[in-house]
Amino acid sequence: MAKSRFNKDQIMAVIHEVDAGLTLKDASKKYEVSEKTIYRWRLKLANKIPRMKDRLQSLETENQRLKRKFAELSLDYTSLRAALIREGTKEC
Repeated sequence: MAKSRFNKDQIMAVIHEVDAGLTLKDASKKYEVSEKTIYRWRLKLANKIPRMKDRLQSLETENQRLKRKFAELSLDYTSLRAALIREGTKEC
């Protein structure tokens, strides 16, 4: 088997570019490898590269957590503001 002219970091960079939106055709021209080679790299390193779907899922989970925290803080602010107004200080 011939030695690859790309090391693992370079291969992972190519795959990340393709996952980020660069078309397979453009990536193959840019790095002067065949589309089949990029597919093979992707299969070979599939376990080592987090997929965009997994990344999206983690971002959606984080977004939901932040929304809940924001709602909680908004409720706290509203209740504290109402308490201050009831005490007679009209400045908030």
